[in-house]
Amino acid sequence: MRKLLSSILLLVVVVALNARTYHVIDFHDEIYSKDRPPSTNFSMTVGEVWNVFTNAGGFGGERGQNFYGYTWPGGAGVNNYFLWNSYFWVGAIVNGQAYVTAYDYSSGEWAPSDGPAAIFVGAGKSVYDVVVAFDDYKSNPNNSASRHLGVKVIVRAMQWPHHPYNKILPYEIFIIYDSDSCDIPGHTDVLDSVMVGIVFDADVSGADESEPHIDDLVMFDGWVNNEWDGNTFFTSPTDSFTLLSDTFYVEPDGIPDQYVIWGDDPGEHVIMEDADTIIIQRGESVDTIYGYIFPRGMSYIYDGDNPHTPEKDVGENGKCTGYIGGAWLYTPEAPGDSTITLSNGHVLRFVRPWSHNWWNWETDPATDEERYDYMMGRHSGTRFHRFAPHPWDLGAQEFDYRFLSSVGPFQLRSGDTLKLVFVGAVGYGLNGGADQYWFGGEWQLGVRQLIDLAYKAYYTGDTLGDPAHPTPPIIGEPLGERDEVHWQIPIPPVSPTLVYSATDKGVSLLWDSKPEYTPDPRKGYVDFRGYRIYRAKYVPSNWELIAELAMDTVTHEVPHSYVDSVGILPGYPYYYVVVAYDEDGLESPKNNYKRDATGAPVAVVIPTASEKDLEKVYVVPNPYLGAAPWTATEIADKIEFHNLPRSCRIKIFTLSGDLVKEIVHVGTGSAAWNLMTDEGIKVSSGVYIYKVETPDGKYKIGKFVILK
Repeated sequence: MRKLLSSILLLVVVVALNARTYHVIDFHDEIYSKDRPPSTNFSMTVGEVWNVFTNAGGFGGERGQNFYGYTWPGGAGVNNYFLWNSYFWVGAIVNGQAYVTAYDYSSGEWAPSDGPAAIFVGAGKSVYDVVVAFDDYKSNPNNSASRHLGVKVIVRAMQWPHHPYNKILPYEIFIIYDSDSCDIPGHTDVLDSVMVGIVFDADVSGADESEPHIDDLVMFDGWVNNEWDGNTFFTSPTDSFTLLSDTFYVEPDGIPDQYVIWGDDPGEHVIMEDADTIIIQRGESVDTIYGYIFPRGMSYIYDGDNPHTPEKDVGENGKCTGYIGGAWLYTPEAPGDSTITLSNGHVLRFVRPWSHNWWNWETDPATDEERYDYMMGRHSGTRFHRFAPHPWDLGAQEFDYRFLSSVGPFQLRSGDTLKLVFVGAVGYGLNGGADQYWFGGEWQLGVRQLIDLAYKAYYTGDTLGDPAHPTPPIIGEPLGERDEVHWQIPIPPVSPTLVYSATDKGVSLLWDSKPEYTPDPRKGYVDFRGYRIYRAKYVPSNWELIAELAMDTVTHEVPHSYVDSVGILPGYPYYYVVVAYDEDGLESPKNNYKRDATGAPVAVVIPTASEKDLEKVYVVPNPYLGAAPWTATEIADKIEFHNLPRSCRIKIFTLSGDLVKEIVHVGTGSAAWNLMTDEGIKVSSGVYIYKVETPDGKYKIGKFVILK
């Protein structure tokens, strides 16, 4: 969203995200003052979705400053952000009045807690954790006197580099109440009617260069308390799809599309004595599983049709097909939960949000009372819906929306800790699809599948809990406890440090041996087995495997260099990564390609030969099929002539012999043409003849095709 930010100065700390090195910030690090640190941003670029996380109540966002904000795919050269900003809210009722401490785009009422800017940064519960603390104690300078709730919040943001977990961003949240730090008149040792909300102010997405913020739509995927019955456009529940963990079919399966099936995939631990028998119709087969079905509880935003343009531009021709969503994986017992008492006396509890609501940039809630009403699902802006329906069903159209997902109400005693887990994700649509624009047709998971995957990730390793028996997060190291219960998903090796450059023989690559002596943090030993070398053309994605170098099983030796000389063309931009793989076949992240000082991708280009025989002159692309990608950041209407002599004249003719363009070339072995005539007119589709002539009279004649 394009708004005017407040003039608060943010200190940007870009933590080195080379997966081979982890930096742990010690509590006694002298670079931090003993007082409140500045508001600080931490870049998280280990996964495929890149984000900037803060220590002041924001969970990410581009914020009009070109920060990463759920940017997908990360490293594409274009900041295709889906999240403009995000806001964390805690509200309560004190003496009959609502108080909400909030982070918002125009101001923030939280302040970083005393101590370091980050409590921990590095390999922890995930491959890359960032742990921060912020509070609204009465010493907080960002909130007004007599309005401090007296709560401190510790958040652990997590990220993994490997598929399929590299598109989810979970947050463990710990809220501590200290009545001595609350200055609201009449407060007690119990904070009552506590509501917690996360707001995603999404713009789908940054690759839409015109108006990414005003053509979005917002929706909910879960139990809606029958509030949508009779809606014109969208009702719930529905059963139109068969959703699998990696694909979907357009046919019903007897399970509501808005619900998670737990127990049908490997690794989904089920407490069998409490499991239900679930019959799933998949095509002509009928599957019987033992597990649970429960509502997904996901809020999400996606690109719609811009109402201010005549053409249909949903998804912006493939650039903006991602859906950004979020859901609560764990909360303490709350009135919004679904509970079922079984015949054996056991009680199943499924976490559900208390409310899903939305508004737009013209109706941002300005008071604590408004914010609290939205969290309670009783605001007039969405006609007092607890679960606000699709904007179309309330007479609204595409616009700049935010969604709010809230949980509660809770009671919080002084000294107690409220523990929650929230996850955000970006997927290809709701159910997945083949992404032609960013991934060359490779199938990508949808946001539904990613939220379901987050449940699996959270409960991996938990033998006593599952989504029907939810278990709380453990605060974890370095804050006093180990967590060997949740997030026990396999961890890939660290990445080697890679350098490469173009030579007259090809591209020469050289890397270090870090993965060969770094133990797997889960296993406690080194499980390295070799290296794989990948190459990409134009942008650092759609990687092509070009070599695999296995470690010798006897000598344990493995090469640390490679020269790529096969299939590469002069004048084209290439990117390279070297990944380590382990005994399970897991690969380190594909993120050690060249970057500049700002982190932007830097291509390597094989120089064109400037003194070669004229017969080796060629045109790229040929045929020209529309705007062509030249680098990670350039898509342009042009063709290029390669292997040119140092001095020559290029003449371009139509088939009828009319001269279209004349280019005088001096210098390097290539020259570009912007498809404009000498009169400044764009050429039309057709076959064209070119003649390259040297000063001594030698020449070559060739042809190329332009198709638009």
